[in-house]
Amino acid sequence: MSYNINDVKSWPVFKPLIIAHDVGRSHDRSTAVVGGNSPYGRRLLGIGEAAELQQNLYGSSLASALAVVDARHGRNALIVADLSNDASYAEVLHKTFGSRVIGLHIGRSGDGITFQRRPVDGGWIPIYPIGRTDLLELFLSELRSDQVRFADEPTMRRAYEQLANLEVEFRDTGTIYSCPTGQHDDLGISCAMLAWAARHPHLESWMRNLHRALRPRKPREKFNWGLACT
Repeated sequence: MSYNINDVKSWPVFKPLIIAHDVGRSHDRSTAVVGGNSPYGRRLLGIGEAAELQQNLYGSSLASALAVVDARHGRNALIVADLSNDASYAEVLHKTFGSRVIGLHIGRSGDGITFQRRPVDGGWIPIYPIGRTDLLELFLSELRSDQVRFADEPTMRRAYEQLANLEVEFRDTGTIYSCPTGQHDDLGISCAMLAWAARHPHLESWMRNLHRALRPRKPREKFNWGLACT
């Protein structure tokens, strides 16, 4: 297939490849949305795949389901995960994906730039607090500027519908985006997380850490005791 800037399925790669992982609660699904920036310099975000993971998965079972998506894409993606509701999940993700993991804490406030270090066994994960409204408005701004390309598939259309169906309330304290009763916004939130990561000022440093983590280690030299004793 020849490259078509408007057809995400024709993009040879994403620069970089990102998987955004929204962690569902008991009433909705966790998700994995795959995409990244255009490979040829133009400021475009491509979203190539959206997967709803099996319900009622937690901890290592949920991380294993995410790893299946990661394996389809070469196991070299940056993993951007929603760690708002389960602090222990950070440990599981780090054990599964190592230093590829970037954490988000989606709440009422947070600038999405300042991060906290969450200790895990063998290292730490950066956690970026961000307001839900700020996260969604960043993505909506990209959509209004025609900077996003979606793959044409049913799950992706469902993600777009979730965003279109969000209810907007204007308060003195700011704008509130809420999900209508009985509906879900998990795929839409994952798309917004992907856009946040792809446009983040720390993206280059994340990628340097990712390349170091993926670089194969040189085998240790073995000391030849036989030569030493001659």
